[in-house]
Amino acid sequence: MTKYGLIGDARAENSLSPIIFETVFKRLGYHGQYVVLRAHPKDLPDVAHSLKLGEFDGINVTIPHKEAVIPYLDDLSQRAGEVGAVNTIVFDRGRAVGFNTDIGGFDDLLDRYGMSSIPSDVCIFGAGGATRAVLYSVVRRCQGSINVINRTYSKSCELTSRLGGRAIPLENAAQALESCTLLINTTSVSEIDEARRFLPIFSDQIRMKKLHTIIDINYGRKTNFWRELAAANDAQFVDGLFMLAAQARRSFFLWTGRTIDMKLFLQPLGIDP
Repeated sequence: MTKYGLIGDARAENSLSPIIFETVFKRLGYHGQYVVLRAHPKDLPDVAHSLKLGEFDGINVTIPHKEAVIPYLDDLSQRAGEVGAVNTIVFDRGRAVGFNTDIGGFDDLLDRYGMSSIPSDVCIFGAGGATRAVLYSVVRRCQGSINVINRTYSKSCELTSRLGGRAIPLENAAQALESCTLLINTTSVSEIDEARRFLPIFSDQIRMKKLHTIIDINYGRKTNFWRELAAANDAQFVDGLFMLAAQARRSFFLWTGRTIDMKLFLQPLGIDP
């Protein structure tokens, strides 16, 4: 039996990746197992070393390790190297190679919702590993201004200097928000109380008259600040479930060489193809 897993902190326990992969394995008659591996950041070096001992055939990486895991890998794909973040590891004859299927997963989400080209301004909240994949994708589609907004301005500056876009301090983001048509949340903050605490800029009830869509790459939250914000501005809301399924499909291909119909990855999540 082949064995795969997801490495992250305690939040990984809430991931739907095990449900996706276990369902796909069963429907394909594939003898595979998918488990969650909790790892505190201080334990990452030891965990990364143990993963290379042969027990696992492939690994997904989630918060907060997408950037931190890179020094413990033997090689990176071109895209993973460009963005500086890894969410998929392939083991090849004792070598651990990092890939980024979040980029393709977000590309697939944008295509699904008719955003193969983005003619106007975009605002992206966050500056972590997932933000890197999203920004990489958006830079290649957007003809307008791309604004990266984060509580730690220096992280936004580092990210935009590497991948493109413009870093904006959180406290100065009102003007950019008022002109954007697409807002993307790549932070882990989605629940209403938490978002209002960490994103006080929205307490002023900024009116985003041009807003068309809000994408929150998270999913499964009891309450969702971004969904409410979209409703208040008569905008479309999209969560991260489709992206999750799309990047999982791409990870499966890297691990097995098999291209599987997307609907098999969507069905466990209750999403129509």
